Amino acid sequence: MPPVSRIAPCVSSSALLPGGSTDISARIVARKLSEIWGQPVVVENRAGADSTIAGEAVARASSDGHTLLWASNAHTIAAGMHKLNYDSVKSFAAVTQMGYIPDFLVVHPSLAVSSVKDLILLAKAKPGQINFGSSGAGTSPYLEMALLMKLTGINLVHVAYKGGAPALVALLGGEVQLLFGSLSNTASQVKAGKVRALAITGTVRSSLAPEVPTMAEAINLNDFVSSSPWNGLMAPAQTAKSIVKKLHADAVAAIRSPDAQKALTDLGFVIVADTPEQFTKTVANDVARWSSLLKTIDVR
Repeated sequence: MPPVSRIAPCVSSSALLPGGSTDISARIVARKLSEIWGQPVVVENRAGADSTIAGEAVARASSDGHTLLWASNAHTIAAGMHKLNYDSVKSFAAVTQMGYIPDFLVVHPSLAVSSVKDLILLAKAKPGQINFGSSGAGTSPYLEMALLMKLTGINLVHVAYKGGAPALVALLGGEVQLLFGSLSNTASQVKAGKVRALAITGTVRSSLAPEVPTMAEAINLNDFVSSSPWNGLMAPAQTAKSIVKKLHADAVAAIRSPDAQKALTDLGFVIVADTPEQFTKTVANDVARWSSLLKTIDVR
């Protein structure tokens, strides 16, 4: 097969901030693939339109294994927000889900709650009186809170900021009382006692904060098990199965290599490195989940 020479990352605008986990993880894996293939692997940040510019570029690319998509869950959220010129599932051949970074549900210390159950009881007693921050309507942190509201029947007030970092600053300053924040951005604030972590998304507790329960443990919300922001590798739909098989083997080898795995887990990633079939199912399930939720809320 022709060696891959380019990864076009599919990212939201917030992920392109300096040090963004999507960009960093793409470059970590690209460096390892470059070593495996013996040639440069270039990461092209094609930002904009809620990740759809990168998605469309790869969907229309030649299926020779030279152009891949470093997808995030923004790829599946966009399917429910925009009329796309491609299908988020059928226009791609899934290679592997690299992994995910869990999100903390964190609150300002002034909010008198110590668990998710406490939060729900307080929110039900004060409907429309508690503010949450996010990096913008339609982003993963916003949709996670919208999902929490839908599943529990609480009513919180959304305050949008220009990125996850400004939203976290607003929480630290007491402008908002809670938010879902990336583990990589919020762990240090939790350890410093500046915010309180009530739960974490994902299937397992994080080694960076083993005392924080998962959402499923906190209130038996299994829908949050697979709602954490993920990254994965995808090729154009017509890519030959033999090429996808080779890409999968090499990508998993790259992700599982000791130095890459350490760099990724230090960022807070939970490594998955699953099969193309498993990743296809994840993408399809995500598209269905977010599209269904987006039909019930106003994301303007």
